[in-house]
Amino acid sequence: MKNRPGRKRGIWAITLLILGVALNGIALALMVSQFKVHSYEGAAMLPTLPHGDLVMVKRHPSEVHRGDVVTYDPVGWEGPGPNLGRVVAVGGDHIAYAKGDRTLTLNGRPLEEPYVLDDAPGAPDLAFAVSVPQGRVFILGDNRGNSADSRYYSELQQGTLPVSAVTGLRIAEEDSVLMGVLGLVSSVGTLALPVGIGLGIAALVARRKKQPVPAGPVWGAVHVDEP
Repeated sequence: MKNRPGRKRGIWAITLLILGVALNGIALALMVSQFKVHSYEGAAMLPTLPHGDLVMVKRHPSEVHRGDVVTYDPVGWEGPGPNLGRVVAVGGDHIAYAKGDRTLTLNGRPLEEPYVLDDAPGAPDLAFAVSVPQGRVFILGDNRGNSADSRYYSELQQGTLPVSAVTGLRIAEEDSVLMGVLGLVSSVGTLALPVGIGLGIAALVARRKKQPVPAGPVWGAVHVDEP
């Protein structure tokens, strides 16, 4: 059994095939459970996101911070979700804008927003002053002239939404350690599959080869003379 041709290659083939399938399965399962590709439609997030852009989001983030681009369920707002917007204030913040101001103010200080389209943070000059309750967020689009966001729903909790309404957090794939790890795991699994298949084929070929017939007399053989 130990000297059977191709035995070691066969064992390695089976090991690599199982490893390849397992690694790809794990990577796929984590991708499906933790991340989602969101197809963005609209102009509310110009210039950050153009219409038709594909956005990778982390499902149901445990924390939401100022500046995060998120997908959210517009609870009580018009139209179906999910929508895409930017969190500009979180629980405990005071966010405000007065007509004619060059910037929004966050907790009494000017809020720098380099991502806003045409450097128009207050378009179309909708004034507001909101103290965001704990556990809620205030969301605006980067294209303030074409975004149905928190400014238009002041009668509903001052336009704020519960953090639980945030369904996804946009991530930059190149900045995500987890995405990099998953990509590496998947790459290793994908590489293991063809190597395992190749070793399996080599093992089968080796087993089918005829064993060489030993030359000369065989030790222990008995010679019987014909009558």
